[in-house]
Amino acid sequence: MPASARIVRCLMNPFKKFTVAHISKKLNEININISLSHQKPFPNLNFLSNYRFKKRFVKILPNGDIQRGLCRMITSLIDFSFIRSLVAHCYSEYGPACYDPPSLFLLDLFRYIDGYQNMSKFLELLRDNDRGRVYRTHAGILDNIPCEATFSVFRARLGENLYNEIFHVLVDIFHQLEMITFNILAHDGTLYPTWARYKGCTYFCDQCDCITVDNVIGKVKNRILYRLNKLSEGNLGSEIRLYEDCPSDRFPEDVKKPRIELFAFKLAFADGELTEEQKNTAILFGVETELEKHQLCIHTLRSAVTAINFADGSMTMACPKLPKDTDAKIGVRRDPQNPNKKQKIFGYNLVLTTSVEVHLKIELPVAVTNIAGNADEGSQIIVNDDQIDAHHCAAADRVNIDIADAKYDITKNYEYIRAKGSIPIIDYNRRRENLSRQALIDRGYDEKGWPFAPCGLLCRPNGFDKKYQRLTFCCFKQCLNLRAAALKSVQDKYDIAMCPHVENRTGFTRHMYVKEHPRLINEVPRGSKRYNLIKKIRSASERANSTLKEDLKILEKPRILNAQRAAILAQMAAIVLLLHRAFKFVVKTTILFTKLHQTNDPTIKEKLNPPRIPKSILNLIQLE
Repeated sequence: MPASARIVRCLMNPFKKFTVAHISKKLNEININISLSHQKPFPNLNFLSNYRFKKRFVKILPNGDIQRGLCRMITSLIDFSFIRSLVAHCYSEYGPACYDPPSLFLLDLFRYIDGYQNMSKFLELLRDNDRGRVYRTHAGILDNIPCEATFSVFRARLGENLYNEIFHVLVDIFHQLEMITFNILAHDGTLYPTWARYKGCTYFCDQCDCITVDNVIGKVKNRILYRLNKLSEGNLGSEIRLYEDCPSDRFPEDVKKPRIELFAFKLAFADGELTEEQKNTAILFGVETELEKHQLCIHTLRSAVTAINFADGSMTMACPKLPKDTDAKIGVRRDPQNPNKKQKIFGYNLVLTTSVEVHLKIELPVAVTNIAGNADEGSQIIVNDDQIDAHHCAAADRVNIDIADAKYDITKNYEYIRAKGSIPIIDYNRRRENLSRQALIDRGYDEKGWPFAPCGLLCRPNGFDKKYQRLTFCCFKQCLNLRAAALKSVQDKYDIAMCPHVENRTGFTRHMYVKEHPRLINEVPRGSKRYNLIKKIRSASERANSTLKEDLKILEKPRILNAQRAAILAQMAAIVLLLHRAFKFVVKTTILFTKLHQTNDPTIKEKLNPPRIPKSILNLIQLE
């Protein structure tokens, strides 16, 4: 085949518009439009760095590597100058010299893109004259290398909302590049740990670090005097602990409150001169004379005391079960090593909404929310969909399917999704329903919402009436096609010959209304082939979460100690995932077309053919 004919064929391929050359041309106009829409001047013109977008040639090697790395490709195609205007209100014109906001953002982005979870190690690389040159060049860093504290202050200055704004600007870019359609959204959350250690109490609060306990000094003195009177029993070196009941009112009635350890010590022989701490402790509890008589001292083992009131002998203490991160909560998930067991994670939950592009075989994040634990994860579909509606209002109307697992099986989620014109494909949470055979027959429909005919046979779906919001089920006179043994079993319970529905074309008919069963009855019948086919797409959100943990390692034991930092990390994780997946797709497509031009290999042609989309899904998402 002549080369010209091959070129014409390639130009007709829908994947052609996702090669580096085509993406680069489209981004020229997109970058200009974004710059024109972000014109707020930056108040402080005294910069320690100077980011300027520069269009650079992106070379992709035959083995799939990008010359000078993915960071170079990202900064060579996307202009991040809009960040300067977006965060301008966070700075003052009277402040000291500052780093250009795009510079700090890009350096933070680079370390995650290239797998440097530890900022100190990345900064060592950045300071290296040769190895750090590419990062400094693309971020606009001149002589002043920022330290870890600079990045920490920058993240806190921007906060979760501005990082979310940056994320949605990037989502809009890939929407304009036709890589995101919003037709199918998959929702899922992933737990990740905080840097703090869980210390055994689930009901802690901010007041747990200043608990006042009365008459502690008197109680400790009595314990010491009692022990001194019992020295003959040989219990000198045993540990003495003072406990107090937890004063918190957050515990449920059926949960027993724990006892808090205030002070732990033991009496020991005084070897030589006493330390100042030992002297002061004895004076505090008023037992200095008694201890001197026996040549003993107080050896403090543990103490939760933070303040002492000498007037009434009370003490203020911080509960030893209070973790460093008081925002984190316990979340429960299935153990990856043993699905039959549950695993508790003390930390946060990143709830990610992924746009599944079945015609391109890619999945890109389009909304993200961060919460503590996963108790409220089921309500986050509405939060994420509101994000999409706020930032991409025109595209939000194109959402046709929302897919989620049983955690999101809440009535308000169904009502919200249907109100915006989408179809909820959410796993049904059976909770405590009685699903025995007799219980299902008594209520008239099975666990999937399919009704039983009077003869006891299960009806089959016969379409959804959008006007009346109901599913129609018919028996289709299955009894006439039963084998002898099955027919006899039905006949024993119901006289088929007297069935009034046999004369109907579809037999017995029953309507199941969405209003009566908003969670169970769906536009696409549960258990149908179409439903199961769509349900399989949900794994896209699970793959996205797995990429954040196992491939990019952003959520693998991150160093965060409060909800604010965790929320910022969640937004950054979504940004990295979006850029990483989108540009890897561009690289893969470019390599395939390059090889096709060179070899005309039939296997490559097959890979570049648009994937076959089942008509049952194609009709729902209305792809052109």
